Amino acid sequence: MTDTKVAKITRYAARPLPGPPSIARRMTRELLPPVLMGIVIIIAYHALRSTLPEHRLFLMPDSHGMWDQVLTKPDFLTELFTRSLTTISIALAGLLISIPLGIVLAIVMFRFYVMEKAVFPYLVALQSIPVMAIIPLIQSAIGFGFFPKVLIVALFTFFAIPTTLLLGLKSVDRNIINLFKLQNASWWVMLKKAGLPSSAPTLFAGLRISGSLAVIAAIVSELFFLSGRGGLGQLLMNAKIDFKYEQMYAALIMSSALSIAVYLMFNWLGNRLFSNWHESGGKPQ
Repeated sequence: MTDTKVAKITRYAARPLPGPPSIARRMTRELLPPVLMGIVIIIAYHALRSTLPEHRLFLMPDSHGMWDQVLTKPDFLTELFTRSLTTISIALAGLLISIPLGIVLAIVMFRFYVMEKAVFPYLVALQSIPVMAIIPLIQSAIGFGFFPKVLIVALFTFFAIPTTLLLGLKSVDRNIINLFKLQNASWWVMLKKAGLPSSAPTLFAGLRISGSLAVIAAIVSELFFLSGRGGLGQLLMNAKIDFKYEQMYAALIMSSALSIAVYLMFNWLGNRLFSNWHESGGKPQ
C-alpha cells in the first residue's frame, strides 16, 4: 500500500465523538456571558451618573444609597417580598387564562380555515389597541379588584400564544400528514400524534414571550387599579411620590428578576421536553 493511500485512509478514519463538557465548563458557558454583560451595564450606569449635575444625582442612586435605604432595612425588604408575591400571583393568574384560551383558539383556527381568516385580523387589532385605552371600560364593567388586573395580564399575554402555535401547526411536515392519511387516521389523531408534538417548540417560543410580558402587565395593571392588596406597581408609585428613588430602583430590579424567572421557567420546561429530539432544546456540545 502506497503512502498516498495510507494518508487518505488515516484522513477519513472514524474518530470518536468528544465527550460531554464538564460541569465547570457548562457553568462557565452559561454564567460568564451574563456576568460580563452585567459588569458592562454597571460601568455604563456609573459613567452616565457621573455626567449628571450634583443636584440631580438622586435620580440615579449609587451603591451606598442602595445599601443604606434598601439592603439594611428589613421592613422594606419584607414589604418588597410580599409585594413581589402579589405581582407574581397576578401575572401567573393571567397566564392561566391566556394560555388555555390561546391554545384552543389556535387549534380552532387550524382546523377551520374560515375561522383563521375571520379571527386573525381581530387578534392583530386586539394587539394594536393600547390596553390603557380600554382600562376605563374594564373599570366600569368589572370594578377595581383582583380580577381586572388579571384580565389586563391576559390581554397583554394572549396574542403570542395562538399565533406561534398556529404557525407551528401549519409547519408540520406534509410527509408526516400524508403518512397518517394513508393509515386513515382521524384529524384528532393527527393533531395529537403529529400536530401538537411538532408545533410544541414554536408554542414555547410564544410562552417565553408571554411569560416575560406577564410581570410587566401586572405592574401596569396596578398603576391603574390602586385598590386591593398592592404589588410592585404600587410600591413604584409610592417610592416615586416620596422621592425614595433607591426603593424605586429596588422595585424595578425585583420586577426584572420576576420577568426573567418566568422566562427561564418556560425555557427550562421547553429544554426538558425537547432536548432529546429538537434543536431548540439541544444540549450544549
